[in-house]
Amino acid sequence: MRRILLCAALPLFIVLTACSGGDEAPAEETAEEAAGAQGGSEPSEEDAAEATEAARTVAEGFVAALAVDDGELACTFADESAQAAIIGQGEDGQDCVEAFPAYAAGLPDADGIEVGEVTVSTDLNGDTLVASVEMVHAEETLGSLEVREVSPDEWRATRLPGTTLGGA
Repeated sequence: MRRILLCAALPLFIVLTACSGGDEAPAEETAEEAAGAQGGSEPSEEDAAEATEAARTVAEGFVAALAVDDGELACTFADESAQAAIIGQGEDGQDCVEAFPAYAAGLPDADGIEVGEVTVSTDLNGDTLVASVEMVHAEETLGSLEVREVSPDEWRATRLPGTTLGGA
């Protein structure tokens, strides 16, 4: 009887083993591909340092513009999609500069906003560096300011704290 059970179990074991794939290499490749598809590719140290410096410059300029309530200056740090998010906070027919006071009014005291940690990664395609700058305030969580290189050596904010998605 044991011999019959063993003989019956052996083909089942072989079928299950064959169907499981057994080779772990494809799973590792899939995980790496998934990380790349989610923007998980790591930029070089040199590129990350450049992106960090550029993002910090944009964020500090934007915070300085907030502190002095200078909509014209603030809008120069934002790309078209981030400017559209600012415009969305204002009244119909306003441009970025005109809508800026309404945007700034939705944020806590500008003098208390500081530039925090900068995290650099890439977009979903792995082609474009994206820096996320934590915006820190003692009384309120502001979120982050996202910065991308829009042309060689020109970096702009694509998403701003206090707005809905303002960029890709």
